[in-house]
Amino acid sequence: MSQEWQIKNPSISLYPFHQRDDRDEGYKQVAKNAQNLWENLADNVAKEFNINELNALRDKLICYKNGVYYPDGEGENLTLVKLLIPDGKTLNFLPITQPDNQKLDGSIYALRIHDSYTADLTFCYKNVTIKVADLTRLNPEGCLLPNAIQPSLGQTLLLYAAPAVYNTYRKLADESVKAFVQNKQPASVDFRAEGKLFGSPIFEYDSREDDVRQRCHILVWLQENSQTLKFATPTFNSYLMNLLCSRAKIVFVYREARKRYHQAQQIVGELEKKLPELGAIESEQNRQVKLQKLKELLAEVRTKMLAFAQQVRYLQEDRNTIDTNAENYGEALTRIRGLCIPGDNLDFWQRFLDLAEDKYQRQIEIDLNYLIASQNLFQQSISTVRGMVEIEQVELDREQMELYKQQEDREKKRSRQLENIIFFVGTAIGGGQIFSAAYPLIKDTPIQWQPDFSLPLHPFAATIIFSLLFGLGFGLLTLGIAVLVRKTFLG
Repeated sequence: MSQEWQIKNPSISLYPFHQRDDRDEGYKQVAKNAQNLWENLADNVAKEFNINELNALRDKLICYKNGVYYPDGEGENLTLVKLLIPDGKTLNFLPITQPDNQKLDGSIYALRIHDSYTADLTFCYKNVTIKVADLTRLNPEGCLLPNAIQPSLGQTLLLYAAPAVYNTYRKLADESVKAFVQNKQPASVDFRAEGKLFGSPIFEYDSREDDVRQRCHILVWLQENSQTLKFATPTFNSYLMNLLCSRAKIVFVYREARKRYHQAQQIVGELEKKLPELGAIESEQNRQVKLQKLKELLAEVRTKMLAFAQQVRYLQEDRNTIDTNAENYGEALTRIRGLCIPGDNLDFWQRFLDLAEDKYQRQIEIDLNYLIASQNLFQQSISTVRGMVEIEQVELDREQMELYKQQEDREKKRSRQLENIIFFVGTAIGGGQIFSAAYPLIKDTPIQWQPDFSLPLHPFAATIIFSLLFGLGFGLLTLGIAVLVRKTFLG
């Protein structure tokens, strides 16, 4: 039974990794939730362990000012590693008194590695033997698990202990993980690999959840060589943090790359569903309606094209990020191997590097090749729809020009008809006025109905004739002036 197993001087180290910069916000822009790591450590973990020094963590970090997150206080990032506690100090906690008057020591070391925040939060017993079941004391209410810490890039927990009463190292490691997690982790944290470091066996456990913020990664290091801790120097710890940080980024970015690939595929699928609409649009008889539908389709295809191109660009950045972190991981692993002693075996860490270089990078290359081929579909679709829009626009403009000319001709015809009507009406009115003016002359001078050219014209006849001649001349003069004005000013 688990009560039979006991361990001496156990310690737990939490290495959380959280985005400080967010490329989606812009180049070197601070992520919206960048401070969440420090908030959760200073509030949640400090509360569960009842540690005043950890609760006051914000007062110690250079990225806080008067208790408010202030990333500008970090200054320029001149180096890859930025220490967040002045002078690079480790913040030590006062010993925590636990049941049986056991003392639990703790400390935190905070830093920024390039664009990510991380920390080494460690709790340990000194000269104490406890039951494996009592490992819950190192994780009260599961406060050190991913659910509570919520690191955006993931985390690793390192449990170190010397076996006191046990059956086998592997069985002891299994029971230790089970007791530490205490059913606070949604997914099962299963054994994955084992190796040997500084003469002592080390076991790896992982829940392998897709969401890295929920993924539980635990290393159990059980002392077999009494000199193991002497080799675990601060230099080694620095290399280990870099290795684990690179590992977390690789896992996180690969998961993000898979999401981006599926999102890009979804956009391609949406486009393929839109293309059949071209047939329905082409059969539209109303050219203006047809042109409007084509323009709407073109705008929608363009929008999808931009969203697709963005996913492709992010995927290319993910590939580069994995390349960079694989190199950093390999460099850190090489440095750790340089510290190893004969008999050590770090193949399980090497296998992860092989996985990153062979599977992850290869998969992203395959995804990119597929999406680039699909990108041609977008470009052809846009070219096709744009061409149709241009053709329909030209045809519509031509039709509208014809309609305009026809309308102009009808206006001219109506204008001429109106002029004729006005002319005839005016003539009739003028004639009536002339006759009305000349009619009294008939009564004053009787008309001789037998023509006699020796006599002068009758006043009535003379009035009619001269009125017509004057009217005709005035009309011709008016018409000539109107034509001249039109040619001069209207072309």
